[in-house]
Amino acid sequence: MTNPGRERAHKIEPDPFSLSLLALERLAEDRAIGKVDRSTRRVTDIKFKVAMSFPGERRAYVAEVVGALRQVVGPDSIFYDYDYQAQLARPNLDTLLQDIYRNRSQLIVVFLCAEYAQKQWCGLEWRAVRDIIKAKEDDRVMFIRFDDSPVDGVLSIDGYVDARTCDADDVAKFIVQRLSQLPETR
Repeated sequence: MTNPGRERAHKIEPDPFSLSLLALERLAEDRAIGKVDRSTRRVTDIKFKVAMSFPGERRAYVAEVVGALRQVVGPDSIFYDYDYQAQLARPNLDTLLQDIYRNRSQLIVVFLCAEYAQKQWCGLEWRAVRDIIKAKEDDRVMFIRFDDSPVDGVLSIDGYVDARTCDADDVAKFIVQRLSQLPETR
């Protein structure tokens, strides 16, 4: 016999309480879990340290960056749409987003790729970013590239962090470094 005593073995039933603790632990650690409003403050009252601009196709990567950043900069410091879903479900969302990106965010992190250039909402956010660049406040803009696809207004001489060679934790560290170099006036 390869497993003596197997015929006397009893099936062990898992304890539901222990399983719920394991599930809660996973929820606390899993950065990929997304659609939950994390804020109890009004989005219109918050001055953000960082605002993320990205296409939905890159959400998993951006969610990891946000998760790593949240540990350093704290709650209600990052504008990430899933954190404010209930508040973003409103008419005239375009004007609210323009205000958040243009006037109420210290640093705007733009995740550039082929999908970014094609998306309508990214285009709306990009208008605010271009206005920041036009106003010579380009130190408030940080580019992260997933590919070399052209995006109107981004030139070959513009610097970026390459997401093809950096994981989400590295990108979060770069964002924190950049934040530390900006005045906290916004």
